Amino acid sequence: MPQRFKYIKHRDIDFERWDACVSSVQSPQPYGFSWYLNWLVPSWDAIVYGDYEVILPIFPQQKKSFTFTTRPFGTQSTGPFSKIQLTAQWTEEIIAAAMSHLKYGEFFLAPGTPMPDHFTAKSLSNYSLETSDCYDALYQGYSKQNKRNIKKANEIELHWAEWSNIDEAISLWKNNTQAQTSITDANLDRLKKLLEFCNYQKKGTLYAVRDEYNQLIGAHFWIIVEGRSTLLLNATNDYGKANGVSAWLIDQHIRTVASTAHTIDFEGSSLEGLARFYRGFGATDHPFFMHIENRLPLWARPFKPKTTKNAL
Repeated sequence: MPQRFKYIKHRDIDFERWDACVSSVQSPQPYGFSWYLNWLVPSWDAIVYGDYEVILPIFPQQKKSFTFTTRPFGTQSTGPFSKIQLTAQWTEEIIAAAMSHLKYGEFFLAPGTPMPDHFTAKSLSNYSLETSDCYDALYQGYSKQNKRNIKKANEIELHWAEWSNIDEAISLWKNNTQAQTSITDANLDRLKKLLEFCNYQKKGTLYAVRDEYNQLIGAHFWIIVEGRSTLLLNATNDYGKANGVSAWLIDQHIRTVASTAHTIDFEGSSLEGLARFYRGFGATDHPFFMHIENRLPLWARPFKPKTTKNAL
């Protein structure tokens, strides 16, 4: 039976114990590690059970005197993380512990989190691929479209951009994709610092290619931690898109980890075209969940989404 949870301020979190909990599952997603969150968020707090046996980060913010939490940019699901087998009751109680300090909460719960029956959390896609098979077997699982795109990329003159850096990759994304999104320069700056840290600490790798005129046309950054690669940046220009460069770069990474016990995580997408693209590498959907609790006063509730927790 779940017992008392502690609310721990950021300055008092034991990051070593925290990260040991995040690492306690095979090929963990990177979003819960303290170093990952510390680069993306100025400050975050924690709900902790026991000796960091069950943990949940929260990201308290203030608006009109109300405290709320949602996920930071650059994350997907943010827990709970646990060294023990969770039940739906554990899930409910750790969220209740967080909500005792909040008026509104958006919780993005990790794949496999057991959900109480009276939660109507929204399921969100997360595509991943296990790479224990040899490359040839993995390639057979590609869609016809992705195979065509890879063939198209092989027919143009591509050069590895060995001296490219994170700043160039981010600029490529900004120049070709940012205008179609609501992502701010401030968010991109924090992401850039995270990727630079991962690159320096050998927690990730940058793939970048140039065309015959030495123009950067495609760049991917993969965070690689404890047997999992997570695609954090996917940038191409129009020429790269027209010539299958993104599919080609993903294929290059699959080649490097094929025949090993490894998970490639493409993250998810609400855009069917992008989801279809990732499925086209043989990836399967392991959904995560968005759960909302709204305890704002009645006059303020219409301004925020309704709760996904029904009364018992």
